[in-house]
Amino acid sequence: MGVDTYNHIDTMLKSAQQDVTDSEIRFKLRTARQLCDAMKKQYTEGQQAIERADIDEETIESLRDLGYLD
Repeated sequence: MGVDTYNHIDTMLKSAQQDVTDSEIRFKLRTARQLCDAMKKQYTEGQQAIERADIDEETIESLRDLGYLD
């Protein structure tokens, strides 16, 4: 899962939020968008930490194969 995935989820939630008139559902959608944003930030920071770490190429490839790196 990459940043694009989080952005796509946020776009869908935003669209649904704009289409809904029920205040409770709008609140839940807004909260879901906030959680999605927090997860995107955590993901991005994790990717940056891995990039800065002194990790050999074999381990990096293994992390990519397992889906931890883009």
